[in-house]
Amino acid sequence: MRKKLSCREAVKKAILEFGGGPVTAEELFYKVRKMGDWSDDTIWQHLMRLVVNLPPAYKHWPNTPERFLFLREDGKYEVYDPNKHGIYSEGTRIR
Repeated sequence: MRKKLSCREAVKKAILEFGGGPVTAEELFYKVRKMGDWSDDTIWQHLMRLVVNLPPAYKHWPNTPERFLFLREDGKYEVYDPNKHGIYSEGTRIR
């Protein structure tokens, strides 16, 4: 029996299936939706809570263990890479 993915795991799997991005929120949302039966709101909240460079996400979801999405200026997502995107603390770039 295959283990059910959490929404967080589905988001990570989806962006990796897109080669790490860049990908639009709509493309990512569509792929995640097909992996489970979460509400639209749950998926959208995960797309916000998992972003390293979104300061409000740190206020709303302070205990998120690993944030792995980077939100680009053009609104697309990609897998966060500190060597490429810089170092962030509480959603703000520090280096």
